[in-house]
Amino acid sequence: MEVKVCKNCRRLFKYIYGPELCQNCRSLTLQDEKEFTATLQPAVRDDEEKYTRVRDYIMAHPKAMIIEIAEENDISPIKLLEWVRQERFEFSEDSKFAWFECKKCGTKIKSGVLCNRCKAIL
Repeated sequence: MEVKVCKNCRRLFKYIYGPELCQNCRSLTLQDEKEFTATLQPAVRDDEEKYTRVRDYIMAHPKAMIIEIAEENDISPIKLLEWVRQERFEFSEDSKFAWFECKKCGTKIKSGVLCNRCKAIL
């Protein structure tokens, strides 16, 4: 767990996974998605709209490669990998080369920074 600055309200918060939003701003996600994006700062709103577009594209094209997803949605592959690290997306079981290693023990993981075992220790 680390301390980050909320991308929306700029407050410090303890970050575990997901979008870099504090608990207050994340609680807005439980409401209607359109209402949620309307309450965000413009830069964060743009990022969330891109995320939604990419999520919908991946649902429609589950076998798409990172480069294809990036090109079709006009975002960088680095942004996709950032969302995987935030556990907003994960690599499929049949991805041969697209896995991360747990930063603590080195186990292969599909998303995030830590494996489930290391997360449980925190």
